[in-house]
Amino acid sequence: MGLPGSDDQDVQNLEKRFSDDILRIEISGPDEHHLSVVDVPGLFHNPTKFQTREDLTIIRRLIENYTTDERTIILAVMDARNNLANQEVFKMARAADPAGIRTVGIITKCDALQSGDEQGVLNIAKNSVERLQHGWFVVRNRSTKEILDGVTISERHENERRFFQQAPWNELPKDRVGVKALKPFLGQLLYEHIRREFPALVKEIEDLVRETERKVEELGPPRQTAAEQRQYLTRLANRYQRNVEDALKGNYAADLDAKSPLKLRMHLRDLADQFEKDLRLKGHTSPFQHADGSVDENYLNEDVESEAPDIRQWIQERYRDSRGAELPGMVNPTLLINLFREQTVQWEQIACDYLDQVFQLLNNYAQLESRRTEEDDKIRACLDSMILSRVKTTKAMAKKRLMSLLQDERGGILQTVNHYFAETREKIRQERVMARLKALDLGEGQLSYVDLGKLTSAMHLSNEDQAVNDIHDALKAYYKVAIKRFGDYVVISVVERSMGDQGPLKLFSSERVGGLSDQQLAAMAAESYTTSTARVELEHRRQRYREALSVAKSV
Repeated sequence: MGLPGSDDQDVQNLEKRFSDDILRIEISGPDEHHLSVVDVPGLFHNPTKFQTREDLTIIRRLIENYTTDERTIILAVMDARNNLANQEVFKMARAADPAGIRTVGIITKCDALQSGDEQGVLNIAKNSVERLQHGWFVVRNRSTKEILDGVTISERHENERRFFQQAPWNELPKDRVGVKALKPFLGQLLYEHIRREFPALVKEIEDLVRETERKVEELGPPRQTAAEQRQYLTRLANRYQRNVEDALKGNYAADLDAKSPLKLRMHLRDLADQFEKDLRLKGHTSPFQHADGSVDENYLNEDVESEAPDIRQWIQERYRDSRGAELPGMVNPTLLINLFREQTVQWEQIACDYLDQVFQLLNNYAQLESRRTEEDDKIRACLDSMILSRVKTTKAMAKKRLMSLLQDERGGILQTVNHYFAETREKIRQERVMARLKALDLGEGQLSYVDLGKLTSAMHLSNEDQAVNDIHDALKAYYKVAIKRFGDYVVISVVERSMGDQGPLKLFSSERVGGLSDQQLAAMAAESYTTSTARVELEHRRQRYREALSVAKSV
């Protein structure tokens, strides 16, 4: 006998296993009490082909599940013909209810005792052998023969009354004899038990309401109709775009790790800085020189410069190989263009590597952002497919722009309107003059006494040497202008354009969601059958719990 609320899955499984042996009485109706009476199988000790040792273990577990439930009243029934010491159910009842506030002893089949055996049962019924807080009751039920003979319940009550009026049963208190005495006692015991357990029951219902609401919230907003799906995806797109904007502007959440891939702008800056460094240190075929012939340290790269050719020797070889109909000391106009192309041959690989790293970063960010923004696996998969596909096509367009930019820088004539070119070239020429004068080792104040012939001789260069110097200086001056221009264009016109309004990270927006058809919405955001079924069941359960809580609090 127990209060409602026993919803243990193990108990239900065990009840299915012994469905033929369990008597469970349930009466339902608007005017009925919430009460269940369960008659569980009895314990046995000697296995047979019908009752195995495994069955004994399962029955014991079934009894323990019921008796340990704090809301269960234990009616420990004892056959009067059996020795109390062999009644293991009382040992289990004491273990489950040490204080005895839920246990009542009942002795049946008193009429089946052999003459002379009554005194032992009477001692138990008087609560002097196995002492129970609520004592013992004795009852006389219909025998199998009486049932077959059609003895009614009223006749059963009368037979019980007459039986217990006989000696020696008339020694027992009348309020401990028969079903008519047992019934009001159990009613009062149940009332007191309910009143004692009721605050805990109310709290449990409150916990069930909160737990059910939590599970409903975990499912997210409903997505069963097209309107609900569009609303859901619009909110998702707005969250996604806010996160993307913050990541591109460098507005990071405080809880992100220092090197989190979600810090998109930080990593873009790192890649741009590395691109500039690689272009500056590895972009040239040969390092340029100072006016005194030493290597310009701005072009030194410890990784590759040891194998780089001497730039003057390289220019001299190309100068001789390109000589045509021009006058001695003059330079073939195409020579400088060809030298610039050879000097910048590494630009393409360095820029392509940079581009690959940028789009791999975008790829990783998009996947992480979708996981941070959306929990539903199906929607995340659709979002990833949409964004990553656009990342791929955007990369192809960026690669095409890069190739066009390289063609502009390296494939045509050399042009610039940047005054830095002329200033740099003039500065280099002055440095050459000063370097040759310094080679004369003129002391302070000795210039007025210098031999002009010696000075003229020191300043004079052959046509070829002069041409090589001029080519080197012009190439160096133009290279400085071109490399800065190229680096900026790659970062701004190629990479940053990929982050703009037409970029892949801006694809999933509320405007795009607004343009989706009902079929597209359903394909992306419709709830699965499992989720939809779970939502209906949880909402129905939540409503029942709320109604139960309202009733409980009104009592």
